[in-house]
Amino acid sequence: MSSTNLKWSSDIRYMSNNSDRIPESGGIYKVLKDKGESGKLTRVYLGKAADLRRQYNYHMSESEENICLKDNLRKETCYFRYALLSGEENRQDSEDHLLQNGSYECNVQGQ
Repeated sequence: MSSTNLKWSSDIRYMSNNSDRIPESGGIYKVLKDKGESGKLTRVYLGKAADLRRQYNYHMSESEENICLKDNLRKETCYFRYALLSGEENRQDSEDHLLQNGSYECNVQGQ
């Protein structure tokens, strides 16, 4: 599936009590933050996961190693948006395509 044909979920506010709204399925996801400009969201992070719910919860945990993402989730109003996508190769291809065609504040090598 081309990354341009992905069916994205609605925006889910990044809060621990919303984790049950995230499927335990594979896919790619975006973390977005509210810049306070009439509903405009900006890109924070793009990732892929075999279990979206587990990844959602991991980002809020003390184990999260990406300092940029951790700080945004703590200090900003952030949202989670996902697209279901089976197969690691499909997820990797879509993630690569989206990263090449857009900038995400916290997707930095080594973080």
